[in-house]
Amino acid sequence: MRLSPIRIVAISAFVLTLGCSVSKGPVQTHDSQVLFVCEHGNVKSLMAASYFNQLARERRLPFQAVSRGSAPDSTTVPPAIIQRLRVDGFDVSSFHPSAVRATDVSASQLVITIGTTLPTDAQTVAQPKIDQWNDVPPAGVDYGAARDSLQGHIKKLVAQLSNR
Repeated sequence: MRLSPIRIVAISAFVLTLGCSVSKGPVQTHDSQVLFVCEHGNVKSLMAASYFNQLARERRLPFQAVSRGSAPDSTTVPPAIIQRLRVDGFDVSSFHPSAVRATDVSASQLVITIGTTLPTDAQTVAQPKIDQWNDVPPAGVDYGAARDSLQGHIKKLVAQLSNR
């Protein structure tokens, strides 16, 4: 059977398309959410989620962190925090804090509260594991101490998640 030049081109294009759609390595999926909650949702939990996501990506872990607040009082991130996180390699200038909801909690494998507690309306019947980090200093007072504290917690957490 002889193929026409048009059929050869069509078959070649199909094979090329098929070859380009095949993954060349493990597909990175984020099937497990980690929820960080601080009081306002725009500093400590945002810092923690930023550091966590970076380290989880580097270690190719299937986790994605999000930041929420137990009582947000702003729709933006303080300029000093934007600037300091930018120096650390994160652009959070377009981030808008939001209140933690029960759907955030139920969608999470792990919830970490940082200097706050979950509001009653955010608690769920099937509560995920909740950790509390109450030793993180205020970032507005001493950003370096807050960063170091959060990074220490994050390194331990990522090591635990790596061993699962």
